[in-house]
Amino acid sequence: MPNPSIPDPVSPVARLSTFLLQADAVMAAWDRYDDEHTDLDGWPYDQDAYDTREAERDHALWRAFQPLGEVAPSLLYLAEAAVDHLRATSLQARWPWQLSQLRDSLERVDAAEKEFAERTAASGTDYYASGEETFLAFAARNAAASAPVTEWLTHGRAVLEINAATVRAGQTGIRLAARTPRAAAPAAPARHR
Repeated sequence: MPNPSIPDPVSPVARLSTFLLQADAVMAAWDRYDDEHTDLDGWPYDQDAYDTREAERDHALWRAFQPLGEVAPSLLYLAEAAVDHLRATSLQARWPWQLSQLRDSLERVDAAEKEFAERTAASGTDYYASGEETFLAFAARNAAASAPVTEWLTHGRAVLEINAATVRAGQTGIRLAARTPRAAAPAAPARHR
């Protein structure tokens, strides 16, 4: 658990940038795999191998998202505040919609994590235990979170654009910062693995 008295050396914007790079690489590798291991109609040559590789992709996306997921609620709050304060000439009409898509995606990621926690608690599975039940719980969580995490890849660049527009406008009072006041945004739920 991070110590709240020690400043976070990686800003939310840097975490978003890192996620975008990592997730883009994961999806590019998946696209290559998919192209090479399916027929012209999109059917896998070997369904079991394909399913295994898809689970690996979902796990890689989950891991790439975790550092961002810890700060995503604050980052969205600040981006929304920035959009509210930018001049109309600095705004892109798509930004509010993209931010709402990111917020919805974050809620879906949180729901997948909650369902995972409930599943492991109900089965009496130790979170750190190995075994088929734990593996299946992780795989189900990663699969459920895959689409909303991919939406962060699709729309996350809008937050970087908003940050750049805010800085260009000289509105440092709403600049996306490394830290936000505790009352400004809800705390991100604890994330695991």
